[in-house]
Amino acid sequence: MSTTSRVRHYWVFVTLLGIAPAAWAEVACPDSIQVDQRVEAPDGWSASYSEANPRLAGITLFDGPPANRVKLKHDQARQGKRELVLRWNLRDTPRTHYLQCSYDRTSAVLTTALPPGVRQCELVFERGNAIPGGSMPVKRMFCR
Repeated sequence: MSTTSRVRHYWVFVTLLGIAPAAWAEVACPDSIQVDQRVEAPDGWSASYSEANPRLAGITLFDGPPANRVKLKHDQARQGKRELVLRWNLRDTPRTHYLQCSYDRTSAVLTTALPPGVRQCELVFERGNAIPGGSMPVKRMFCR
């Protein structure tokens, strides 16, 4: 079967199921961010800054805008020798779901509205490899 034919069959299948292409939108937090911090050191103290950019440390999902504080708890947690996997199954709601990404060594967070059709988010931590502050490093994350 040619590539063109496969694509055509794919779209027929998608149309028959009534699934919008947006249902396959994938959203992921940036692995790291650049933050310009400023500190006012008290008398007798000096300040310096780490050269490392803050890395993704975790996510929070909200049903509606984060200002409403309706956090969603993960639906599944699976722990193996090397990974801890958290999964959220997003249910239909009249409100928009929001993804908030938090980073180590900063109070800065990134927030975005998830596109319609996103039904699941997954966060995978790497076990046995603590980062400064004692938390597990994020191995990967996605919402789709």
